[in-house]
Amino acid sequence: MKNHVTWTVQGQIKEGKYDEFLLVMARLVTLAKSEAGTLMYEWTVSEDKRSVHIYERYQDEDAAKAHLAGWGESGPLFLSVVDMDKVTVFSQLSEEFAQAFAGPSSVFMKPVGGFVKF
Repeated sequence: MKNHVTWTVQGQIKEGKYDEFLLVMARLVTLAKSEAGTLMYEWTVSEDKRSVHIYERYQDEDAAKAHLAGWGESGPLFLSVVDMDKVTVFSQLSEEFAQAFAGPSSVFMKPVGGFVKF
């Protein structure tokens, strides 16, 4: 758990964009699956098909940075179908990397205990 980098993304699927959202999701999942340090990349949708929650876990900060390096291409694609509400980071990040998440919808949680079984 100590080295893993974990965050969640919450948002609202744009009106009339659900089918397009599914295509975007499939593309982004395929990209993330090819990333060596991506441990978990799980998308869930509310029953009314309006809210999306994405759980992401990376091997370490370098793997998380490698994933975010693709935001220039994947970000506009994602934001074309989802209005992002909140990003919650559940890891202690370097000051430099934390700046990638800086914004009014970001929340930083400091790990204080627990474990992960794999």
